[in-house]
Amino acid sequence: MATYLKYFPKPVLDDLISGRWLPIIGAGMSLNADVASGQRPPLWGELGKALEEDLIDFNSNGALDAISAYEHELGRARLMDKLTQVLLIHEAQPGAAHKSFCSIPFDIVCTTNFDFLLEQQYRLGPNIVYPILEEEQLSLNSSKPGISLLKLHGDLHHPRRMVVTEADYDGFLSNYPLFATYLANLLITKTAVLVGYSLDDPDFRQIWHVVSQRLGRTRRFAYTIVVGANQSDISRFERRGVKVINLPGTRDRYGKILAQAFDELRELVRDQVFTVSNVTEEKPMQELSLPRSAPSRLCFFSLPLDVLPFYKDRVFPDLEEINLVPITADGVISPADTVIAKLDALIDRSIAMVIDLSSNWTLVELKMAMSRASVREREGRPLPLIVVVRKGQQLPSMLEGMTVIIRPDLWTSESEDFAIFLIRTLEKIIPLDRTSQQGEARRLLRAKEYRSAIVSAITYLEGELRRALRLNEEELGSRSYSLIGMVKSGIKKGLISDDLLPSLYEWIQTRNGIVHSKDDVGASARNAKMIVDGVIKIVSGFSRAK
Repeated sequence: MATYLKYFPKPVLDDLISGRWLPIIGAGMSLNADVASGQRPPLWGELGKALEEDLIDFNSNGALDAISAYEHELGRARLMDKLTQVLLIHEAQPGAAHKSFCSIPFDIVCTTNFDFLLEQQYRLGPNIVYPILEEEQLSLNSSKPGISLLKLHGDLHHPRRMVVTEADYDGFLSNYPLFATYLANLLITKTAVLVGYSLDDPDFRQIWHVVSQRLGRTRRFAYTIVVGANQSDISRFERRGVKVINLPGTRDRYGKILAQAFDELRELVRDQVFTVSNVTEEKPMQELSLPRSAPSRLCFFSLPLDVLPFYKDRVFPDLEEINLVPITADGVISPADTVIAKLDALIDRSIAMVIDLSSNWTLVELKMAMSRASVREREGRPLPLIVVVRKGQQLPSMLEGMTVIIRPDLWTSESEDFAIFLIRTLEKIIPLDRTSQQGEARRLLRAKEYRSAIVSAITYLEGELRRALRLNEEELGSRSYSLIGMVKSGIKKGLISDDLLPSLYEWIQTRNGIVHSKDDVGASARNAKMIVDGVIKIVSGFSRAK
C-alpha cells in the first residue's frame, strides 16, 4: 500500500502520468550517496566551511562567498581539485534514493549538481543517458533513444563550463542564453519538481531567477519534495511560488523516505500510463484494461518500422492459436514525453517479449527488458525474451544464454519458415496455466474489481473456445474468426447450447462497453457474478462435448 502518494496533490500526480514533470535535482540529493568511508557529501553551508580552512584570515558570508574567494586566491584549477575532494567525487556511489529516482521513466531530467551520481545510476540500469552541458547539444539528442540529463551548471569534468562562483552566476543568463530559454520553454508546458534544494541554495535562486525573468507572473507553480519541513520553511517556499510536498518523517531518514516515495511514483506510472494513451487495436486494449496483477496474454514485439509490416502479416495472426495477443510500441499512442514510461509499462505488462535487434531503439528496449526480466524473476513472474537477429549480424555479448533466432531476408521463401519457427518457440517457452486464467476472473470478482472480472472472464472464454474449436475442426482456428463467429460455430458443434446465444451476445457487448469506456456500464456486482459463473460453466462443458 502506498505510504507517501497521498501527500502529492492529485494534479501533480496527473502531470507525472501525462509526462509533464520536469525533475530538477539539487545538491541535497547527493547527501543520499553511498560512501565506503561513512562520510557524506557536505551540505551547502558545510562546503563553505571546508573551503575557508585553506584561506588565510577569511570569514565568509556563505558558501558562494567562500567559493568565489577560493578561486580568487588560489585559482580555478585548485578550486576544481578542492571541490573534487570535498564533494567525494571519486568515493561517492549512487544510493537507494538515486536508484529509485532513476527507475522512474522520465525522458528529461535537469540538475545543477557538479557530481556524476545520476549518470552513474542511469548507466547501471537499462537506459542510455545523454548528459547535456553545451548549448550546441540541445538540438542533437531529440531523436535519440534514452534520457536527456540537462546539467545546467556543468560538472567537474568541464571546469570552464561550471557555474560555481559569483561571477559565474552573474554571467549565466548572458553566457548561456539558450540554456535559460530552453529551461523556460520546458517550464511553460511542464511542472517543475525540485528535489534537494533549500531556500539559501544559490542554484535554486538562479533557476527561479531564470524562470521569473522569462515567464514573470505567468509561470506555473513549481513543487519541491522535502522531508519533515517546518511551517516557517514551507511558508518561505510558497511566498516564492514554490509549493511544498512535505513528506512526514525525520531528516535522518531523508534518503530512505525519498527512495520509498520514488518507488511509489514509479509504480503509479506503470499502473496509469495507459489511461492517458490511446491503444489502436481491440485485443491489446482488452488486455491493458485488466489490472497489472492479472495474468497477461500480451507479447510485446520490439520492432523497427521497416520490419513491422512483415510481422503484422506473417506472425501476428497466428499468435491467436497459442492464445497470445501481440502489441508494439506504435500500437499505443501516448503523450510525447512518455515514450520511456510507455515502453517500461509495456514490458511490465507482457508475458513475453520478442526483440528484433536491428536498430538503436530496439537495442535500448532489449536492455530495458533484460533489467525488468531480472526483477520479475525475483518476483516469481518470469519474462521470457526472444532476440531476433539478421543473418550475418554480429551478436552482442549480452545475448549469451538467451534464446536467439536468426532471421533471413524478409519476404523470401525462407521467411515463412522463420515465422512458423518463431511461433513454435514462443509456444514452448511460455507456460500456459489455464487454471490460473480461470481462477483470475473469480479472484477479481472477490476483490470487487467487477469491470476487470468481466473482461477477464470473456477473455478466458475466447481462449478456451478457440482451443476447443481447433481440436474439433482444425480450420476453425482461422485468423478471421471473431468471438461471435466462434460462439456460433460452438453452437453448431454442440459445445454451447443455442439458448445461451442471447446471453453471450449481451455478455460480450458488456465487455466491449467496459473496454471502450471508463464508465461502469453493466459492471455491477450482480452482473459480474452472473457473467463469471456463466462463462466458467460454459467452458466446463467443452470437455464433455468432445
